[in-house]
Amino acid sequence: MKIRLALVCIVASLTSACAWFNSGASIDESIEATVTGTDQAMQLFLAGRDLDTIEGAWKHDANAFEIVISKNNFNIAAGYDYVGVITHSDQTTWEHGDVKVLLRHTESANVFEGVWMTRYKSATKMTFVLDHENLIQANYVSNDGNSNFVRIRRISPRFARAQ
Repeated sequence: MKIRLALVCIVASLTSACAWFNSGASIDESIEATVTGTDQAMQLFLAGRDLDTIEGAWKHDANAFEIVISKNNFNIAAGYDYVGVITHSDQTTWEHGDVKVLLRHTESANVFEGVWMTRYKSATKMTFVLDHENLIQANYVSNDGNSNFVRIRRISPRFARAQ
């Protein structure tokens, strides 16, 4: 199966990138690779190297999907350090390899700026917090004014929590 690592934006400047994300844009470009699930994606993107704390396999709190977050070595979304791609989903709008999240470092080691692709693949800017090595959380206000949250839990590799 082709992995669809979506080309989130091709922009000439940071200003046009911000305008794209603020417009509620969606994604639909791809590059090719073979991925059939989370284990294979981890082998393809993460095996054989030291991982940053944010890298690994993650599952949505409602078990709706799984993603693998890896360094952004795919030349997509310039300025983002990590890409999270769908490796399993119960939602019909998502296919293996679709980009679900883009993350970039901030001055704080456990805080990342990013873009979360909603269920309908529109880009939503958020601040993500790595609460401990096995939990990422973010809050946002949707277009209807409701407060929502994103919470994903690490599947692999698991880290022992400091006592």
